[in-house]
Amino acid sequence: MLMTGLGSGIDYEAMIGAIIAAERAPKDNQLNRQEGMNNAEMEALKEIQSAVNSFRDKVESLNSSRELQKLKASLSNKDVLSATVDDAAIAGEYGFEVTQMAQAEREQLFKVTEGSMFTAGTISFGAVNLDITTVKSDLVAQNTTKMTDHDAQVRQKIADQYSLDVTADAAEIDTILNDSGDSRFEQARLDSYNSVQQQYQDEIDRLNDPAQGVKLEEIQSAINNHPDNDGVKATLVRSGDGISMVLNGKDTGIANAIGAISVGGLATNGNSLDLALPENGQKNLQVAQDAIVKYGSMELTSATNKMENVIDGITLNLKNTGTVNVKVERDEAAVKDNIKGFVEAYNSVMETVNTYTKSSEDGAAALSGDSATRSMVSRLRGVVGDEFTTSTYQTLSQLGVKTTRQGTLEIDQSKLDKALEDDFDAVSKLFLGDGVSTGMMDSMMTVLDDYHKNGGTFDRRLDQLEYNNERLTKEREQLDERMEAKTLTLRAYYAKMDTKISSMNQTQQMLIGMLG
Repeated sequence: MLMTGLGSGIDYEAMIGAIIAAERAPKDNQLNRQEGMNNAEMEALKEIQSAVNSFRDKVESLNSSRELQKLKASLSNKDVLSATVDDAAIAGEYGFEVTQMAQAEREQLFKVTEGSMFTAGTISFGAVNLDITTVKSDLVAQNTTKMTDHDAQVRQKIADQYSLDVTADAAEIDTILNDSGDSRFEQARLDSYNSVQQQYQDEIDRLNDPAQGVKLEEIQSAINNHPDNDGVKATLVRSGDGISMVLNGKDTGIANAIGAISVGGLATNGNSLDLALPENGQKNLQVAQDAIVKYGSMELTSATNKMENVIDGITLNLKNTGTVNVKVERDEAAVKDNIKGFVEAYNSVMETVNTYTKSSEDGAAALSGDSATRSMVSRLRGVVGDEFTTSTYQTLSQLGVKTTRQGTLEIDQSKLDKALEDDFDAVSKLFLGDGVSTGMMDSMMTVLDDYHKNGGTFDRRLDQLEYNNERLTKEREQLDERMEAKTLTLRAYYAKMDTKISSMNQTQQMLIGMLG
């Protein structure tokens, strides 16, 4: 309850507010200052941790022969094949002759004129046995079911719209559907219902009509969707004088040949081509075959036109027959890019650390004098400046990678080029080790893991700062409670004072009246 000061005319609330503000100001300032310092330190640690994580990712990717011993393939004839290589390949020149491409089998089942329909016949291949009579009866059954389902759906919609029962009010629904003087159901919906039903009925009549029958597309669909078909696809190929039903093997290679094919007893309507003629009957269009590549006196085969690890580390993607030389060599440009990426990621860490640890005219940095950050920088600099006996190049400076006065790294490109030219393998051994002793990347990973991993140095610091801020929040809540209690106490005190002053004023007025 606010103090009004009616008895004395004094603004007690303003007085109480000033007392409370003066009393809590030192503690508020202390809490705000500490929370601000904590938040600034947390922001700095998160930025440094982010830079460290990026650097560690780069070091981890480099800590494999795949990145620092990259190979590339050069081709004498790109029309014949393309090639990819990995770190298992051995540098050198390889000559290949592609004498045969892998291909899938293609078989024409029959050729008929446009618009032809079928009333009888059988088609079989693999586990598929297709009888056109069965296809016809299945299609009749499917259309009958669709017709029945459509009728039931429309009847249910009418029943729902007019609060009818589908079974009990069937006669009334029939009247509406037949439009026998009943205009309740919109004419457009009736027309749509009748049109769809008629379409299904036309399909049934067409299939049952001896003068018509099953369409080419329906036979194609029956083949492709047959439950025993393991991947062979039927396609319709249109030529000048007709349409061919063609089977395509599921994949290239002899192992994926379609196998024995039988077509018999075809009876058609509307076909003007003689199925007895070889060009209109079953015939092979393309045999299934493996790819064949000669490597010296060796003959290499593959079911596909991608020959993986045909020689250790070399994969060929065949395009055409012909001869080609594949030159496998060190990819110096990729290695230079990787070393450059390493330097940039390292420098990002150092620059981020400098941003948050070096004080300026504006004041001390958030992590000025921070021992953990200083320790990390010292350890990282120790690794880049260390000597490694795993290579003829024992230090980064021998590769042209030197430390600047600011603690960052810079690359002498001409010196790095010469180091790679003189001894490419020695460069990677400095970073990766020689198989006996570890290289620079392992040492760098050891340092970075202390700061990157969950529960590492930075994580522990951030957890502690979060805890400190939670404690400050509790202190602020406690301060609020104390100040609220004191406000109530002051209001009670001044209320009594105001009452006494009011009483004294009344007495004064009474005495003045008596003496007056």
